[in-house]
Amino acid sequence: MNLKYIIIILIFPLICIGQNQEKIDSLKALIKTSKKLYKKGLLDSSYKYAKVSYNLAKQLNADSLQVEICGTLSILEPNLTKALAYIEESEQFAIKNNQWKHLKNIYYTRGALYYRKNMNGSALEHFLRLDSLLEIKQRDKFLTAMTKVKIIEILYESRSVNDTSYFPQLNKNINDGLKLVEDGLKIEKDSLDFYNANFLNVPAAIFYEYQAYLDTERNHPQKAIANYQIALTYTVHSDTIFKENHLRKSLIYNGLANLYNKNNQLDSALYYFKKELKAINKSTDTLKMAITHYNIAKFYNTNKKPEKALEHLNTSQELMDNAYFVREENEYDIQEIFASVYFNLGKFDKAFEASEKARHHLMSIQTEFNKKNISELETKYQTSKKEQEIKLLKSQNEIIEEQKKNERYILLGSICILSIIGFALYFLFRNRQKTNTKLKELDTLKSNFFANISHEFRTPLTLINSPIDDILTEDSISNQKRQQFTIAKQNSERLLKLVNQVLDLSKIDEGQLKLKLQQGNVLQLILALSEAFTYQALQKNISYILNINHSIEEVWFDKDAIEKIAINLLSNAIKYTPENGFITTEAYIEKNRLFLKVKNSGRGLTAFELDNIFGRFYQTNEQNQGSGIGLALVKELVELHKGKIEVHSIPNKETLFSLSLSVDENNFKNNTILVKSNNEITTETHLHSDPKIEDDEVFTNSDLPILLIVEDNEDLRHLIKHIFKDNYSIITAPNGKIGVELALEHIPDLIISDIMMPIKDGIALTKDIKNDERSSHIPIILLTAKAEVESQFSGIDSGADDYITKPFDKKLLALKVEKLIASRKQLQLRYSQELVLLPKDISITNLDEQFLEKVQTTLDKNLIEPSFNVTEFSEAVGMSRMQLHRKLKALTGFTASEFIRSQRLKLAAQFLKTSDINISQVGYSVGFNDHSYFTKCFKDFYKCTPTEYTKRK
Repeated sequence: MNLKYIIIILIFPLICIGQNQEKIDSLKALIKTSKKLYKKGLLDSSYKYAKVSYNLAKQLNADSLQVEICGTLSILEPNLTKALAYIEESEQFAIKNNQWKHLKNIYYTRGALYYRKNMNGSALEHFLRLDSLLEIKQRDKFLTAMTKVKIIEILYESRSVNDTSYFPQLNKNINDGLKLVEDGLKIEKDSLDFYNANFLNVPAAIFYEYQAYLDTERNHPQKAIANYQIALTYTVHSDTIFKENHLRKSLIYNGLANLYNKNNQLDSALYYFKKELKAINKSTDTLKMAITHYNIAKFYNTNKKPEKALEHLNTSQELMDNAYFVREENEYDIQEIFASVYFNLGKFDKAFEASEKARHHLMSIQTEFNKKNISELETKYQTSKKEQEIKLLKSQNEIIEEQKKNERYILLGSICILSIIGFALYFLFRNRQKTNTKLKELDTLKSNFFANISHEFRTPLTLINSPIDDILTEDSISNQKRQQFTIAKQNSERLLKLVNQVLDLSKIDEGQLKLKLQQGNVLQLILALSEAFTYQALQKNISYILNINHSIEEVWFDKDAIEKIAINLLSNAIKYTPENGFITTEAYIEKNRLFLKVKNSGRGLTAFELDNIFGRFYQTNEQNQGSGIGLALVKELVELHKGKIEVHSIPNKETLFSLSLSVDENNFKNNTILVKSNNEITTETHLHSDPKIEDDEVFTNSDLPILLIVEDNEDLRHLIKHIFKDNYSIITAPNGKIGVELALEHIPDLIISDIMMPIKDGIALTKDIKNDERSSHIPIILLTAKAEVESQFSGIDSGADDYITKPFDKKLLALKVEKLIASRKQLQLRYSQELVLLPKDISITNLDEQFLEKVQTTLDKNLIEPSFNVTEFSEAVGMSRMQLHRKLKALTGFTASEFIRSQRLKLAAQFLKTSDINISQVGYSVGFNDHSYFTKCFKDFYKCTPTEYTKRK
């Protein structure tokens, strides 16, 4: 009985906490909804949600959330007294908890509230007080700037006609504000504060707008126009942070329109009035739309177009009727314009009616003004009194709080241990339940998704296979076409197998896959499947050993399951065994169980990989291009066959997969189907590509450009080779390591490389090629199946010249190759036309520039020596003759010997231009021993004799 009470005591606080947390979450959701509705301009709905949130917060004693929603309510509440009550509630909490962050926002909201209620005196007092506090704290530049904006707006609106006394104070606040925002916007673009600093674009636009107003009042129209344009620029900049500020733009356009109207530039005024209307119509502020329309109406009426003025006035009245909040001043303004328009139209009865309405609104304004003055005086008194009460309350609270601390510590100490234990147990159990449920849901969704996708693949694969089969049966197609269609057929079948494996996994998950047991010689089947991999093992020079008993014993097994298990294990062994490695396959039957072991040499598996190797879609490394389905399916099929599979690995040595499964009919009761025995053992699956498809080609002395293709997929390598075989000399490599070796040996004109390859990938190949002086000039195109932007960045960042995703369009690939080769030829042509070798002008990379500078230095020392030849040249620059030959040919279009001769002839041409020595001496001075040979070479190069060249000079 005692234990029961203890459990209740432990669990009860946790249940209460859980229920309370759910209510807190609901409250936060309500507050979030209210704010969203406010931002969308749905003020009535926002107010309703805010009220519900406030009541719920009070019930839950959620003080911080209550204060948060009070701020929203104080803005939305139409009743001034209630709005002030919300603010005072927030203020007391902020003072009590010493929360400056909340307090400064409360002061700003109070000032904004007075401003909205036309109590400009009280509003100005609060904003000036906040401005002083912000100057002391010097933390929030944006709030400081917006406070100065409010001070400026109040000074502007409180002015009287022809009153310029407020100009100095207005001007000071504008200058202070501009200095503040300009300092704040000087932050570097890479700085973490740059995003926050961009908020200052909003007040910056307002400061320049009011500066333009002052310029207008001081009769400086050009300065005013310039400042309006600057304000517009800052408003556009603020669009990157906020939603496009159509309201601010409309105010700027209104200022420009009034300015041009004042200066009798009516066309420009009308242009900006229309821009103002276009901008405000994109906003959600109905009142501002109404004001814009009656401003335009006033313009038309003044310029003797009352009909158009009336159209805009009617629209303005309709908008004002639907506005959330309308001031008496707005009602007065529109009725006053109505009276003038109707008078100009000769409708004197309506003019009189509008005039009476305007007079009524004017009286209301005056009455409200008197009330406001009384209210402001009372507010000042109440504010002062409240401040004193707050100070007294704060002192009392400190004493009470100190007393409560001791009581709180005692209470917390008594329940702390029980609460912590109960809390931890509850959440541990709850999180575990949630995690398990989520994992199950995700697993189900994933399985269903892949199953559905797999079903969708089968129809198009069938439509692909059928015409390919028809074409392969025709005797008339060429061997080349037959090879291409054979590759297509093999890859289509491979994709169909992957689809079938995904479907099998899905069926196993749903319990729909049943074993189709038949009686037969399972060891004979495994032997036949294993022997099918012999050719692939020979290709990699792998020692392939089969230890499979030649038993005639017949047992019960699912032929399809055994085939999938054996083929997946053997294909993995072939795939991950390096050249000159070994694979051992062992199979035997013992005590009505089949034992199968596949061991291969290689890098082995890490502890993490061993734990995840049978997971679905798991791949051991990023370069593995497999699907991650095979071993997961093997494990499921083995378990379905009443067996188990294990994997053991010695890092950098070997990996062993061993499985055992039942072959006794009596062990299979459910989920099995007995089928008629079929003793024919066939292995029709194409386990390797046709060996006659491709032989690696070697470098030839053809004049065709040399193209190096680096791709680990033999079929794709053959396809790319076929695209370019007519116009290029082709070299191929199965991985990046061999690709780099061939590139340095042959110095090709261009390299096409896959990214994901064993041993060395395309990124590493690109870096090696681009960082080697001998090969840095070679353009590289990378191919990859990854379409993500990050993959393209890594490829281009490594130095690649272009990037193409698979599947690619062969015409696009051929065009990119052609354009890259052509761009190099343009550099060669430019060199041949230059008189002096300028490395920066013809180099492609920094290494190429360094190489050409080394070449130039070597030529400067040795060019005039008649004995200087290609051998000495290659030794001087640290390359073989062939590497120097290919490098110079790529950069300049000349072989090494042609390059030396061209440099001598260019030097001779310089001598002929700048000196008066005779032609024979020029030839000898640049390294030609034979005058007639010099003349012949000169004529071949410049299309004229040295004598003719001199006369041209």
